[in-house]
Amino acid sequence: MSIVAIVGRPNVGKSSIFNRILGRRAAIVDDQPGVTRDRLYGEAEWADRKFYIVDTGGIMSATDHPFMDLIAKQVDLALEESNAIIFVLDGRAGVTPMDEDIAQKLRKSGKPVVVAMNKLDSTKQEEATLYEAYSLGFDSVIATSAEHNSGFDEVLDAIVASLPKDEDFESETDDIRVTLVGRPNVGKSSLLNALAGEERSMVSDIAGTTRDVVDSLVEIDGVKFRFLDTAGLRRKSRVNTDLEYYSNVRTYQAIDRCHVAIVLIDVQDPLTEQDKRLIGQVLERGKGLIIAVNKWDLAEKDPLVGDKMTKMLLEELPLAKFAPRVYISAKSGRSLGKLPQMILKVEENRRRRIATSELNRLVREVLVFERMPGDGKGHNLKIYYCTQADGAPPAFIFFVNNSELCSRSFRRHLENSIREMADFTGAPIKIFLRNKE
Repeated sequence: MSIVAIVGRPNVGKSSIFNRILGRRAAIVDDQPGVTRDRLYGEAEWADRKFYIVDTGGIMSATDHPFMDLIAKQVDLALEESNAIIFVLDGRAGVTPMDEDIAQKLRKSGKPVVVAMNKLDSTKQEEATLYEAYSLGFDSVIATSAEHNSGFDEVLDAIVASLPKDEDFESETDDIRVTLVGRPNVGKSSLLNALAGEERSMVSDIAGTTRDVVDSLVEIDGVKFRFLDTAGLRRKSRVNTDLEYYSNVRTYQAIDRCHVAIVLIDVQDPLTEQDKRLIGQVLERGKGLIIAVNKWDLAEKDPLVGDKMTKMLLEELPLAKFAPRVYISAKSGRSLGKLPQMILKVEENRRRRIATSELNRLVREVLVFERMPGDGKGHNLKIYYCTQADGAPPAFIFFVNNSELCSRSFRRHLENSIREMADFTGAPIKIFLRNKE
């Protein structure tokens, strides 16, 4: 997905616009200039296009401010990393010399820029200030009011029109794309180097060595794999450097690009809340999932350690029981030979299809004997027929009398019934219910 950065001088309403676009209060909003110093990011969707939106700290040119250097670096990174820019101005104050400095920086970047003239609450204000904003040299200038939630349809239309197509982020080859993700210092780069047979990615005991996604094409037994080594994902509360925000966004972009994600877990500190959230992100995006417990050479010397680890993973990850698990050591090479075939199998399962006739046999012969969920007033769920949608991951559409009657537990039951019909190991399954009429 593309990245859209919101930039501008302090106190022009960038965080309010960020919140409006995301539809939730996700950034601190305050009248005190300079409140937003670090970037916040989220996923937005408009006109069937999904993209990352990044809120930056305000630029302060020719101003003595304790965060001036940090904020300027953040905006420079935003310009370098983003695909489009929303440049926010204060419509009440008009164009200031500071805005002109920022505009010059934006023009030099060569990125598409949409100017949001914010805090405009009347037509009379718009006419005078918009004319002034056009003097900055940008074609797209739009009056907005974050307070009254106006103008953002036009801003988002202009932004989406300027973004590269999502296919531009995909490889045009037939490579199987595999993303290596996990917390910092779990051994992602070491695993990439071991699979590639050479040093493709920097390895260090210092957590966070990898900042960018390292894209490596590796041929194993005649099959081409494109491995994407990512920066370690920290909890948001620990993301405290200007580079780490974009490292996190690039990691999510790499998950979007891949077919299969290998989530690495440290045997010495297994399955933290961050690991669980990361696995959830992989499944939410419909990617194949392999759980690799790394540094097995450092596991406790207990003949039952493997059984204990398996039991813990199954208990702690009930929604990922279908994911294969492998216990590896990138350092010693333990079980690394299993990964290529495991990846191929998961990707095969992710593209597996079941004939419509078989699915409707399931509806007729199995579900007819089940206790169907209802509203307690005599109205029970009825399933008429089922079909599988095209593409990956496997998605199944059940046509019913009333989709609101389907409980979460029954939805899981439908998924489990489908998994019994074919091998979907490692592949998430999407269940959709549609009212027949």
